[in-house]
Amino acid sequence: LVVSALPNFRPPAIPLITTDPYMQMWLMGDTATSDVVRHWDQRSKQTLGLVRIDGSAYRYLGSDGSNGAAEMVQQRVEIFPTRTQFVFQDPAKLVELNVTFLSTQFSKDYQRLSRPVSYVRHDVRSLDGKQHNVQLYFDMSAEHVVNDFSEQVTWGDMSISGSDLAGAWMGTEAQPVLELKGDQTNINWGYLYLASEVGDVHVASAATQRATFAKTGKLPVEKDTRMPRNCSDELPAIAVRRELLADAEGQHHTVIVAYDDRKSVSYYDEGQFSGYWTMTWPSIEAAIAAAALEELAMLQMSSRHDGELLEQLSSVGGEEYAQIAALAYRQTLAATKLVWNSHRQQMWNFLKEISTNGDMQTMDVIFPASPMFLYTNPELLRLLLLPILAYANNETGTSFSDRYSPHQIGTYPIADADTQSQEPMPMENTGNMFLMLLGLVRAKVEPAWLKPYYPMLKSWAEYLKSTLPFPALQLCTDDFTGKLANNTNLAAKGIVALEAFAELCKSLDESGCDAYSEGAHSFAKTWQQDALEGDHFKIAFQTDKSYSIKYNLVWQKLLAMSGPFDWSLVAPMEVKYYISKANKFGPPMDFRHSYVKLDWLSWAAAMADDELSFQALHRPIFDQANQTGCRVPLTDLFDTIDAACSYGKKAFVARPVTGGVFAKMLTSGRALLTSAEALII
Repeated sequence: LVVSALPNFRPPAIPLITTDPYMQMWLMGDTATSDVVRHWDQRSKQTLGLVRIDGSAYRYLGSDGSNGAAEMVQQRVEIFPTRTQFVFQDPAKLVELNVTFLSTQFSKDYQRLSRPVSYVRHDVRSLDGKQHNVQLYFDMSAEHVVNDFSEQVTWGDMSISGSDLAGAWMGTEAQPVLELKGDQTNINWGYLYLASEVGDVHVASAATQRATFAKTGKLPVEKDTRMPRNCSDELPAIAVRRELLADAEGQHHTVIVAYDDRKSVSYYDEGQFSGYWTMTWPSIEAAIAAAALEELAMLQMSSRHDGELLEQLSSVGGEEYAQIAALAYRQTLAATKLVWNSHRQQMWNFLKEISTNGDMQTMDVIFPASPMFLYTNPELLRLLLLPILAYANNETGTSFSDRYSPHQIGTYPIADADTQSQEPMPMENTGNMFLMLLGLVRAKVEPAWLKPYYPMLKSWAEYLKSTLPFPALQLCTDDFTGKLANNTNLAAKGIVALEAFAELCKSLDESGCDAYSEGAHSFAKTWQQDALEGDHFKIAFQTDKSYSIKYNLVWQKLLAMSGPFDWSLVAPMEVKYYISKANKFGPPMDFRHSYVKLDWLSWAAAMADDELSFQALHRPIFDQANQTGCRVPLTDLFDTIDAACSYGKKAFVARPVTGGVFAKMLTSGRALLTSAEALII
C-alpha cells in the first residue's frame, strides 16, 4: 500500500496555504516558478522565493517578471492532505532545496484546524559533498491583505515577549471588518504576519527587496516608512531572509505565516464571531509562538496523518483515487471556518460556496461535501448544520416560514438571509438534510441533539411525502441545467430521504415512523416501474429516449439501508449504462450535455459493487485533473470529451463539493482513525 502522494501526478493547481475561504495560495502551473502565486479566484497574491548559492541568485517560488534571477530546477512536487512538498536543485547541481508548505488541517484537532498559522519550511543540503554559502529569501506582498489594489496599507514590526521570534505585520489602513461579502471577494480586514526564529525580517517595496537580495544576499538597510500607501504604489511586502552554510548533513529554515482576521463571520442578531482558535490562544502572537515551538511535532503529525489516510484511501480505491482525495481533503476544509459562537457559547462551523455565488451554508454544497466530513470527523458536519437548523427553527431575529429546508443563510461571511431571499429547492434541500442527519447517526453521533428540531423536521417530512413520487417543476442542485418536472434523480433523493427520516424518527424514539418508510417503499416501486426505459432509467418520467446519472441513489448504500429501492436491480443496471455512455473523461451527467460534475461522477462510481466498474467511472476524474488545460483548483464541472472547465476558470473551481469523492470510503464501512490524531498534543 502506498503511504505517499503520487510523484508523477500533475495537479491542475498546486495548493500552498489553504487555511480558510480567504487565506488561500495556489500555483496554477506545472512548476513553482511558472506563474505568480494566486488566490483561488486567480487574482495575483504576489509571493516570491529566492535563493543565492555561492553568490548566484535563483528563483524557486512565484514570478514577478522583474528580478531577473534564473530558476531553480524543480525535481518533483508531491501533494498530501496537509502539506505540499517541492524538491529543487540549482542548475549546477550543487545544492538541493526542499520546500514544504505545512498546514495543521487535522480534522479532529479543532484548535490547530482553526489556528490560522502555517509553516514554510526550507531544507537545504549539499549535493557534491562541499560546503556552500546559501541565503534564502521569502516574501509575501500587500496583495494578500486587500480586495482592491487601490486600497491603502500599513505595516509594522512584531515582537513576542519571551520568544526569539522576529516578525512583521501588514494590513489595510481602513480595516473594514466584515463589511465585505460576496463570491470573488478577497479579505481586506485583519493582518498578515510573517515571523522567523532566526533571520532578518523587513518591510519595504517588493521590487527593491528582491533586487537587493538577488544582488547582495541581504535586505535593504533603510526602513520604508512611507505609509499608508496604495497597495499598487511600489507594492510593499514583508520579506524574511536567512543565511545558511549548506553541507551534506543539511540545514533548515522556517518562515511562519499567519493571518488574523479579528472577526470571521456575522450571524443574524447573535453578533460577530471570532475563530475558534481564540479560545486557546489569547492573541495571534501567542498562536504564532505556540506554532513555532511545535513545528517538528506538527511535521511529524502531518507525516503520520497523511500517510495513514493515504493508505486507507489507497486500500479502498487505489493510488489514483487516493491522490484526488488528498486534493479534495485540502480543498473541502479550506472552504470552512471554525468559530466560537459567543452568544451560545458553542463551537460552530461555517462554509462558503466558493466560485458559484458565495452563499453561506448552502445546503446543496454541504451535501456533496458531506462524505469527507462523515469519514474524517462527523462532528464537523454537525457543526455546519447547526447554524441552518437554528435559523430554520426561528431561533434568530429573522423569521423563516417555508415548509421545507432553507437553501442558505446568507452570502459569506454574513448570515442575514430571510425567507424571501432563498433559492427554492424544496425537495433538494429537505432531502439533503435528512440524508446528512441520518449519516451522522450512522457515524455514531448521538441523535439527542436533534430533539428540539424534531417537530420542524417532521413537518418537512410531511411536506416531502406530499410531493412524491412525481416532483413538480422545480430546481435541483444542478440549477445551471434549469428546472425540470418529474425529475427522476430528484425523486430518488426524496424517496431515499423519506426512508432516512423514518430511521431518524426511530432513533429518537418517536411514534409513527413506519408510515414514512411505507411511503418511501411505495414511491420506490412506482419509480422503478414508471422511470424504466429498457436497460436504464429515464431523466424524467415523461421523457423517452433519455438518461441521467442517478447519483442520489448512492445514499441508500452509504446509509446501509435495505430499501426503499431494489438495489440489486436498479444499481447494477444504472452503473452498466453509465459506463456504456462514457467519453474519454467519463459519462456526461445526462443526455442533454457533454459535461459531468466531479462529485456526481464519484458517487456513480461508489454505486458500483465491483472494482472494475468503480475504476471505470472514477479513473476519468483522475485523468481530467492530470491532463486538463484548465489550470485552476479542482473543478467540479468538466467536459467529458476534452476535460475543459465547462464554465471557464471562474466558476465551479476550488469548491468544497469535491469532498464527495469520499463516498467510496463510506461504502467500505471504515472510519478514519489515525495514530497521528491519537497523539494530538
